[in-house]
Amino acid sequence: MIERLKESGTQAFGFKVTGKVTAEEVAAFLPQMELAIAERHKRPIGILADLTSMEGADWKARWQEIQFLSKHADHIARVAVVGAKKWEELRAEILGGTVLIQAETRYYHGPDLLHAWHWVKTGDPVAPPGRTILPKDSLMSGYVPEYMDV
Repeated sequence: MIERLKESGTQAFGFKVTGKVTAEEVAAFLPQMELAIAERHKRPIGILADLTSMEGADWKARWQEIQFLSKHADHIARVAVVGAKKWEELRAEILGGTVLIQAETRYYHGPDLLHAWHWVKTGDPVAPPGRTILPKDSLMSGYVPEYMDV
């Protein structure tokens, strides 16, 4: 199931995914995201994806996601992914590295949802208490976490 989060507004659109996502659910949900993008009148929007309860997605749903990102890449400024499993992070990194989406993508732990909302709405990278933000080039690996415990 995919549901729009009530914190969504003019600057950012958030949604929560629960269970295994089907192509039918994605097809029913994408018009809401397209409307949010259209309401920004060509100004980029931030997107927050809460995946803390996601159990996967079928291939057709993934294909629809790729088509959507390809179509709207110029209208997405930032993507905050909350609670992704390691395979979701890797998949998003691969997608983020392609021409499909130029938006900066950051990952947050489930308890840091408020910090993810702040960043996706403002672009201001506020670290949660007791953590520090790492510069993008501070690690050699392809996966750079948003922050690490200090």
